[in-house]
Amino acid sequence: MSAEKEAEAGKIPELYPWHQENWLRLRQSIAADRMPHALLLTGPDGLGKAQFGVAIAASMLCTSPADDGMACGQCKNCHLFRAGTHPDYRRIEPEEPGKAIRIDTIREFTAKEALTSQGGGYKVIIIEPADAMNSSAANSLLKTLEEPVARTLMVLITSKPVRLPATIRSRCQKIPFTVPDHKTATDWLAPQIGQQDATLLLRLASGSPLQALALTQGDALKVRSAVLDEFCKVLARKTDPVSVAARWNTLQLPQLLGWMSGWLIDLIRLKMVPATENLINRDQKERLQALALAIELKALYALLDKLLDATRTLGSQLNSHMLLEDLLLTSVTIKQRNARVDSRIV
Repeated sequence: MSAEKEAEAGKIPELYPWHQENWLRLRQSIAADRMPHALLLTGPDGLGKAQFGVAIAASMLCTSPADDGMACGQCKNCHLFRAGTHPDYRRIEPEEPGKAIRIDTIREFTAKEALTSQGGGYKVIIIEPADAMNSSAANSLLKTLEEPVARTLMVLITSKPVRLPATIRSRCQKIPFTVPDHKTATDWLAPQIGQQDATLLLRLASGSPLQALALTQGDALKVRSAVLDEFCKVLARKTDPVSVAARWNTLQLPQLLGWMSGWLIDLIRLKMVPATENLINRDQKERLQALALAIELKALYALLDKLLDATRTLGSQLNSHMLLEDLLLTSVTIKQRNARVDSRIV
């Protein structure tokens, strides 16, 4: 359940183990009366930045926070917060996923009267994803950051900080979130996934515990296996890449491109060190070893470069169907060294 959904359901979000260092630093700022007027939470997706942001808001609005700084959950303000009716808390996000946050939305709260607390304490505004603001909205926000209102805290959350103007980034205190070490991630994940392979899941999720957990819910792993089957058939010229692109266009593009990147990285590693155990997709080692024998290293690098270029365009107004067609048609043209290994691949 997302952080905002937890609040709506009557729960104050808890922190994850990898949040503790950032939380401690934030508490020290509060204790020293050095709380900034704007925070910028950055880092990869799947690390709970939104949950951390909501926990900040709940704590700042609580009248009796606990010794660890977390909201008490019992005071009047906490009851209002959990009910989603606290007058001094506002969450700003796109009207629809993938859409822009427009200037009118920003203007609604940048007026001085909208930024002033009604309860005499803090006013907290969360903007997520902050990089969804269009240029006009970002400029409107910048004016407020340049002339902050006392006891008003803005929390900007993004996994793509480079898409924010440097002028906005420079006026926020940055709180970076990084992928936790393997032990911390595994200790948190393992009790929740039963007998499933925590190491494999974390590698598939680029180390993100929350994304690793999400892979166990629903049919994501089955879809990944089916997509790899089709990718191998495309490389072996045993299926139509245009038809495959049409089917793939119904999937989540970021996840799909992440899977493809992982396969290509593993293929390059196997070309370099055929016996390597350092694979993202270690459950597919035999198939990937056979595939690595069939494709030249130069071709793998070229395809990976093209894929990374496509990944960098995520979030823009791209035609995903055409992008996938281009990637798969490029895959068909790569030179195979040994067609006899096709039977081991597909």
